[in-house]
Amino acid sequence: IIDIISVAIVVLVCFFVLKLVHKIIIKFFNRNKKKINRNAAKLETLIKVFYSTVRVIIIFIAITIILDIFGINTSSLIATAGIGGIAIALGAQTLIADFVKGIFIIFDDKLRVGEWVVCSGVEGTVEEVNLRITKIRDYNGSLHIIPNSNITNVQNYNRGAQRSEAYFCVSNDTKLEDVKAMVERVSQEIKKIPKYKKAFIEDLKFYEINEFKDFSYTVRVTSLVKAGMQWEISRKVRELIKVEMEKRKIKSALVEYEENEEI
Repeated sequence: IIDIISVAIVVLVCFFVLKLVHKIIIKFFNRNKKKINRNAAKLETLIKVFYSTVRVIIIFIAITIILDIFGINTSSLIATAGIGGIAIALGAQTLIADFVKGIFIIFDDKLRVGEWVVCSGVEGTVEEVNLRITKIRDYNGSLHIIPNSNITNVQNYNRGAQRSEAYFCVSNDTKLEDVKAMVERVSQEIKKIPKYKKAFIEDLKFYEINEFKDFSYTVRVTSLVKAGMQWEISRKVRELIKVEMEKRKIKSALVEYEENEEI
C-alpha cells in the first residue's frame, strides 16, 4: 500500500511539474518576443519543441523513481541502457539524422506552425514541428508526417510579399484598351473593401496577354500582397472581373465559341 501511495505521489508531482514547466516555457518565450521577431507562429513552434523535450526528461526521471520504489536497481538498468543505446544508435542513423535536421530546421527558422509550405512533395499547413518529424495537413485534410531528414528544400508562402495573380478569357473582338480599363476598375473596387484595403503592396494591374486561342485571348493580371493573402485576393479578383465583364458586356471565350458554332 505504501508503495502504491508513493507511486501516486510521484505521478501527481510529475503532472504538476509538467504543468509548471509548460507555463514557465510560455512565459519565457513571451518575454523574449523581440528576439524572435514577435512572430506568434514561431513562438508556438519553439514552445512545443522545448516542452516536448523537457517532458521526455521529466517523465524519464519519474519512471526511474517509480522503479526505485519497487526495488528495481535503476543504476545498472541505466548503465545497460547506455551500452544498448550505443548499439541502437549505430543502427539508427536515420533517426539521429532526423533529430539533427530537426534542430537545424527549428533554429534556421525554415518553417513555423500555421504556415503554408511545400516540402518533400507535400503542400499544406504546418501543424507541428518537433525534433524528429514535421506534420503538414494538405488542402484535402490529409495529415502528412514527414521525417525531418527528408526535408531538403522548403517553399514557404508566408514569408514576405507574395504575388497574387488571376487569369481570364475575353473574345478576340474585345479591345485591349477596354480590358485594361476593366482591370483598373477592379483594382480600385477591391481596395474599397475594408478587408483588403491594407493588403496590397502593389496594386492590381494588367500584366500580359498570356495566350491566344481560336476565338479568344487569355489575360493575366497580377498584384503584390501581404503574405497569406495571395489566394484569397486571387479568388476575389476573379469574382470582380466576372461582374465587371457582365456590366461591360464583354464576351468570354465560351460565348464567342457558341455563337460561331451556330453560324
